Amino acid sequence: MKHWLEDIYRDHRRGLFGLALSVVREAAAAEDAVHEAFARMVKQGGSPGGDPLAYAYKAVRNAAIDQTRRREARPKPTDNAASLFVSPIEDDPAAQAELSETQQMLMQAVDNLPPDEREAVVMRSFGGLSFKQIAEATGQPLSTVSSQYQRALGKLRQKLEASHVKA
Repeated sequence: MKHWLEDIYRDHRRGLFGLALSVVREAAAAEDAVHEAFARMVKQGGSPGGDPLAYAYKAVRNAAIDQTRRREARPKPTDNAASLFVSPIEDDPAAQAELSETQQMLMQAVDNLPPDEREAVVMRSFGGLSFKQIAEATGQPLSTVSSQYQRALGKLRQKLEASHVKA
């Protein structure tokens, strides 16, 4: 694997997995999408012309979308954003049991966001991407990405406040 890909995978695997999960809505399929994207990038060789991190997120997003299109069944409604908080590699039942009620509500609220807003939140909050990188990864205008993110935050804030939990 190219050095830049190793660095991106090591430093951003949880965010990349979170993005894939937000698209495919199933943990095993999300892991497959991440691996598929990295396999494609290794096969293509060379470094991308542009931001390598945005390129990796775009590749994972595209692999997840491709995988969703190939699947015949609808996503399972019980899958949620829990894996954004707990890495599948470091999955620990005791740690999962310790997730607070607020975190559970937040995960459910993120999971219920519209796909574009969910992707923006995952890439920004869990992946650490800038709005410019998100725009590059999704192919959307910078202003659209910013608006989606702000709308999503408003919805999340509203959901938590309605549950009498301060964000």
